[in-house]
Amino acid sequence: MKKNHILTAALAAAFLYQAPAFAADAPAPMKLAAAMSSSPQQETLTPLEHLTLGTVLLLEKERDAFEMQQVFRMALYFRPLRRVYDPNPALIRKGESPNVEKTYVDRIKKVLGPDMLKRIEQTKLTRADMLNYLERHHTLYNVDWKKDPTFALLEYAVNDFHEQIAPPNTIDPKHKPDFYIAQSIKDISGKNAGDGKKLFEGICASCHGMDGQGRFPPIVMKSYLSLHSDHEHFEIVKGGPPQKLGSPVVMPTFDNKLNEDQIWSIVQYLRTWEQNWADPKNVRRGEAEAKAAKVKFYSTPEIRKIWEAKKSDVVLLDLQSDIAYRIMGHIPGTMHIRPDDLDKKLGKISKDKEIIVIDMFGSQGLAPATELAKKGYKVGYMSDGMMDWHISRDFPVEY
Repeated sequence: MKKNHILTAALAAAFLYQAPAFAADAPAPMKLAAAMSSSPQQETLTPLEHLTLGTVLLLEKERDAFEMQQVFRMALYFRPLRRVYDPNPALIRKGESPNVEKTYVDRIKKVLGPDMLKRIEQTKLTRADMLNYLERHHTLYNVDWKKDPTFALLEYAVNDFHEQIAPPNTIDPKHKPDFYIAQSIKDISGKNAGDGKKLFEGICASCHGMDGQGRFPPIVMKSYLSLHSDHEHFEIVKGGPPQKLGSPVVMPTFDNKLNEDQIWSIVQYLRTWEQNWADPKNVRRGEAEAKAAKVKFYSTPEIRKIWEAKKSDVVLLDLQSDIAYRIMGHIPGTMHIRPDDLDKKLGKISKDKEIIVIDMFGSQGLAPATELAKKGYKVGYMSDGMMDWHISRDFPVEY
């Protein structure tokens, strides 16, 4: 059995996705696999199941066949497929595209390339092969693979690709910092309505903020929740993400401090934020302040037009972390400044030019954009971040 790895805090954030805006009356995402497979005991796999299983088995047996960029992209493109089949009734699906499955299957095929695709197609995998794979992974995330085999397959596929990305030398959980929890918080059972919110505010808010939009990543943002399953959240709360030695901020583990009911109640509370973002009246932390400072908000398609025009009076300023900028990708030709270095390097940018701030999620760059505006710069902001540019829309990127 493989050891389960959850992404590092930086990489977990990097694998987030902002679901594109669609008409409010758009139908729910099409479940092609479900439509083609009425019984988990049928021998023939659906095209999605065959592609997924063939890909992860190839990764398992021939890791060297994959370049790291392929690994990153596969992890990104399997995530929205996982959401399509997630049986979680608390997911807010209103406005989601009915073509999500086709969109990301096509991208996965493109990343694999014709040679790998041909090899996978020739394997002639059966449902017995899929069930064998699921059984070998059944301890991960507490997924009920017998009840929801397609979702389980996608969940495990995401995990298998993440295992290739997790840092090789990570902090042993026993060496992670202790975290004090008051007895009054420990006494909250997690079995009652409202317990998740109380536990979150009593424990998680010290780092993530009472609104969940604090320390990176912003765990209640729509862009974050869109591609994180509740099972994944449970494991992150329980064991923490794997982090490199020397990481400046280390998330504690709660496996020995909270029981499963308490952890699940926190996870379920996080999911309620999807309902919050379904109401257009609710805005991100810092959004009102940015607009008050005269920061101009741009949609992703608007930014693409500006980028294609190559305007000399506009600077596209990418404020992603180094790892996200180099490995996850950036808009070609953008200026990259690490968020921590912005004040030191600001002199490179003339006040005669408009600075359009770009970040990963469409959230963490709001404060810097506001500060730039207050200092007299003409400032714009790409509203939905690089995850919308790269993952939702598949616009051009460099690495």
